[in-house]
Amino acid sequence: MRADQSKLAPMTPCSVERMHELAGQLIVAQETERERLARELHDNIGQGLAGVSLALSGLRRRAADHDPARLQASLTELQRQTMELAETVGQLAHELKLRGLQHIGLIEGLKLQCTDCRHEHGLDVTLDAPADLAPVALETARCLFRGAQEALRNVAQHARARSAKVVLSRGDSAWTLTIADDGVGFDVARMGRDGEGVGLLVIEERARLLHGTVHVESHSGRGTTVTMTIPETAR
Repeated sequence: MRADQSKLAPMTPCSVERMHELAGQLIVAQETERERLARELHDNIGQGLAGVSLALSGLRRRAADHDPARLQASLTELQRQTMELAETVGQLAHELKLRGLQHIGLIEGLKLQCTDCRHEHGLDVTLDAPADLAPVALETARCLFRGAQEALRNVAQHARARSAKVVLSRGDSAWTLTIADDGVGFDVARMGRDGEGVGLLVIEERARLLHGTVHVESHSGRGTTVTMTIPETAR
């Protein structure tokens, strides 16, 4: 492994700058694509599945007139599965679109994210955020929410943690979001190598677009702490 690493050419300032530029463009493109996909899911797929469910309901009634018990049971099960799929698509569209942040606010969005993480991954996630925090600009809220979302995804998939804590606070001139877990930790120096820590690099690029910073601290067997700071002037 060391022999392979020694062959890596050092990155020049120009290449690093270009990498940051491309990463920033990628993040903007991802947000645009998420908005488009959310509209597609809601307007086309969701309504289409609802139509299929109605058609199956009518077919089930027609089948019942001839009393084909087995066919009716199969169609009933198919209808149930279709409705569950439609509900899943709706939930996915809600997550991707993120317009809910405009209505429910960042704190409520973080609460929902923590709840989803508990239900989906069995992770004990808590949120510490004062209820009287001032409103957050939409782009800042989006950045902080995505940061928490990505960090919690990393915890669930890689940290082998039992618990995590999300803390949101506001200082004199900046918002600070901290996600800490009690997992196995990792070597921060290897972030970006061999695909390690890609999610954290994405968090860094999101913060950079709003002139913010991200600090990652991790120790073997003692978990990882990710701290994102976004200036109050960010919009």
